[in-house]
Amino acid sequence: MEECTIRDIARKAGVSPASVVVHFKSKTALLEEVLSGDIGKAVSELSVSVPKSTGLLDRLMYLSKGFFSLYNENRALYRGFIRYTVFEPASETPLMSRITEQYLRFLSGIIEEEKTRGVVRPEVDSTVAAASVFSLYMGALITFFREPEMTVEMVTDLLASMTDCYLRGIIRSGQSEYCS
Repeated sequence: MEECTIRDIARKAGVSPASVVVHFKSKTALLEEVLSGDIGKAVSELSVSVPKSTGLLDRLMYLSKGFFSLYNENRALYRGFIRYTVFEPASETPLMSRITEQYLRFLSGIIEEEKTRGVVRPEVDSTVAAASVFSLYMGALITFFREPEMTVEMVTDLLASMTDCYLRGIIRSGQSEYCS
């Protein structure tokens, strides 16, 4: 993002560079305005197109692969955007905060559906499970951005393995003393 100028951002946003200075307090604020629209659109489109007849892992990977594909379209720009928004206070990135909350509610709904179907144990807190799945996604996303040779397929496969391990659990039955 350092190499991305206000002029570059203004061009992507379809505004003049002067407008950037007047209407946005920083490059990050403008990038959030521009790119969160793309991410929000992806959330909406993926949410309605996720296959309902597939298993939980396949549904989660469908969603993740959609986001990885979006980020891969302009990896350097999205890398900078994620770097400069994820670790900021929620009040500094209100659009991304809203999109993230919306997406976590959607994931929680998927977990609830799976509880209703009897796939997920009834005692599982769907909000915590959604946050756990999202944290695995964020870990894979970091790897994707840090390793330029990693393809969308490679990162999706990595995340599928990580998520499968989470969904199945890694502790043998009868070993619950390690989970306290």
